[in-house]
Amino acid sequence: MCKTALTNSPEGRDIGEQFNRAILLMIGAPYVVFGAVGAAIFRERLHATWRRFRRPRIGPAADPRPRP
Repeated sequence: MCKTALTNSPEGRDIGEQFNRAILLMIGAPYVVFGAVGAAIFRERLHATWRRFRRPRIGPAADPRPRP
């Protein structure tokens, strides 16, 4: 009965379109939030790995000459 009331009147059709947009927003919002959090975590881990490999070495391992 609600569907009939919404589809038979012009203002009801407008409200129905707004409901459809709201439903799509509620479906998509969690994907955007989890995607942003996942991208931030991935980016931080990537930077940490890069820093670990780019760190200058200090000590005997830094000297490329072989020891006698």
